[in-house]
Amino acid sequence: MNSFIYAGVILFGAVTLVIEARRNYSVSAKHHPFAFYGILEHLEARHLCSPREWNFGFYVYSLLYLISYAILLTSTELIELIYSSKAAANLVGATGTALGPESDPFNLSGTDYGKPLFISAFIIAFYSVGATRNIELHIRTLAHRLAGVPRGVYQVLDRLQDPDFLSETTPPTGPLMASFRDKLKQLSDDDIAPMSMDDLLAVTKLPLEPGRPANRAQEGQGLIASLLIEKKPGSETDVEDNRPRGKEQYLFDICKALRVIDLLRPAITGGQRATHFPLLGMKELGDISASLEDAIGKSGSRREPRDESPKTLHDEINEFEEYDEASLERLREKAIEVANSARAVFAVYFICNSRTVLNVDRQSALQKVRAFADRGYKVEQNSFAGSLFFAAVIATFAGFFIHQSFKLQEVQTYPDLMAEQIYDNLGRVENSYIACRDLHYKPVKTEPPTLPDGITEKDCETAFDKGLDKYRKDNKSQMMAWTFFDNLALLLMVAAVVQMSIFEKDVQMDQNAWRRWTMNRVPYVRLLTGAILPALAGVFALSIGFILRLIWNADFDVSTSQIEFLFVEHWKYFIAYLVPCFVLSISTFVLIDKHDDWTFPATLSVAFLASAVYVFSVWLVPMATLRFLPPIEVESFWVVWWNSGSFTQAINSDAFWLTSYVARDLLILTQLPVLFLILFAIFVEFSETPATRLNKGQDTDPADKTE
Repeated sequence: MNSFIYAGVILFGAVTLVIEARRNYSVSAKHHPFAFYGILEHLEARHLCSPREWNFGFYVYSLLYLISYAILLTSTELIELIYSSKAAANLVGATGTALGPESDPFNLSGTDYGKPLFISAFIIAFYSVGATRNIELHIRTLAHRLAGVPRGVYQVLDRLQDPDFLSETTPPTGPLMASFRDKLKQLSDDDIAPMSMDDLLAVTKLPLEPGRPANRAQEGQGLIASLLIEKKPGSETDVEDNRPRGKEQYLFDICKALRVIDLLRPAITGGQRATHFPLLGMKELGDISASLEDAIGKSGSRREPRDESPKTLHDEINEFEEYDEASLERLREKAIEVANSARAVFAVYFICNSRTVLNVDRQSALQKVRAFADRGYKVEQNSFAGSLFFAAVIATFAGFFIHQSFKLQEVQTYPDLMAEQIYDNLGRVENSYIACRDLHYKPVKTEPPTLPDGITEKDCETAFDKGLDKYRKDNKSQMMAWTFFDNLALLLMVAAVVQMSIFEKDVQMDQNAWRRWTMNRVPYVRLLTGAILPALAGVFALSIGFILRLIWNADFDVSTSQIEFLFVEHWKYFIAYLVPCFVLSISTFVLIDKHDDWTFPATLSVAFLASAVYVFSVWLVPMATLRFLPPIEVESFWVVWWNSGSFTQAINSDAFWLTSYVARDLLILTQLPVLFLILFAIFVEFSETPATRLNKGQDTDPADKTE
């Protein structure tokens, strides 16, 4: 019964930690994600993602508490066992101590029962103290990042700020835009001189964005020319100077903001909200729609003279009487404020509704908004997945070829490794293998060995050839296993380092802590500190790969002592891999940060340079911790080709192109990361092509055509 009570106390401590994790997880991160969107400042973190994403992030976050709880609780149990065993070693004979706990089973304040409660309280206090709270904050940020809080909303907001957003989704003139045009038409020609009314209304038709390229066909370019072309954003030969100036700039900004509100308002306010976003039932999200409606106001409403409440957007439009900079600036500020609020509300609804807008016509402007909000092609993530896949495939085939070729050369240098296969082909005649071996592999022969009766020199050559083929077939499965687990450990390491590096950059970008940099001002401190967690994650993933190899070699019957022996034997090797993981992480940071600014040859050159540094770091540090056999003494493929002058003869000679275990292992350990870096540079460069515009850049407004 005592064990059940103790298990219940442990469970109670775990539940207490989960409740505390639930409370902390709902708190926003240190930097408020919506400092510039006041309409969202009262929302909690759970309102900024779908329930499925929120629960997944919470599971990850609660593991921090539960793993800490398990480690501390088992550590105290282990320490107690060690202490008891040490004390028992100094006692002789019976001690008179009763078996089982000395405390009363119902005295929950006893040492055994109070331990889980004390540890759970210690963990809660530890993650709440200011000195250690940054650890909890970093893990909470990780959990929020996995749940898309607030990254998902940020991404949608970024896409809705894109210059192409309105030109691709411009609907017919909405109520706000129509009201503003009516106010403009009431102006006299003297108020807008030297422009005419037609020119003034033409500005409201959303011309090309300032500094945008001219709408003309691009000349065809060959593949090599497109790769070597230098990126020069802002070139004067490729853009038209169509930027509005003076009062026209204010008018241009007002029209953009009003069109955004007219475009998004039907889906996020009023009765249509439940039609387009039916998965939302929270009162808090309804409140932000009401706040947006209050900020927009009602068309045709008249403001009382002594009304001191904040002016709505309709109020500002109604009070627009003069075409001067003061009036335009006042209306512009209000229009941009409400437009940003509309974008923010739509982004939250879109994310919370599982990233979709329902019940919309396929040809409608709202459907284009949905496609635009969901367009985000993640260059780094997609390039990471594609590069890792192709690098793993190529490294697997190359690794098997290396293992097989090297093993064939090794067995010809040390023929005793295939003695059984040769002996079988000689009919298992007594002393036949030793005689044939001495005939072929003794470098200095004082006298020819005596072959057994019935065995000729031709039989020896045939037996060795067939024995080599049989040895290759018998060891093919073993070489496949070597290749698989070699690449599995490296695959896990590269995936952990690169994915953690991308995540680290995204988190710091969410907190506005990752700034653009140039090559003459490289942020070494940021790169080095940012590579700490990816390097640790890479070493951990590498050790997991070794454990999986051990489990396979032990036929899935591995013991804890075998795992302990693995780390005792290889701990120096694992620690040494911190250096290559640092190199890999920093290389990833550089490539994902600067590929937009470099041409393809420059990015690829940096990838080759990073690969060379990585190979050198592996040769210098981890390889120094390994023990190698002496080099095999065989002629290399290149020597045979040089001496014979025949490539065919070199191939038929079965000569290997490496002559040492060091070179073989260095090639096996570095080929997958090197291939990844090179392919990653290629993928991120080719992924820079912008997505095809939804309506080929045609901006049509039926209301404009009828005026």
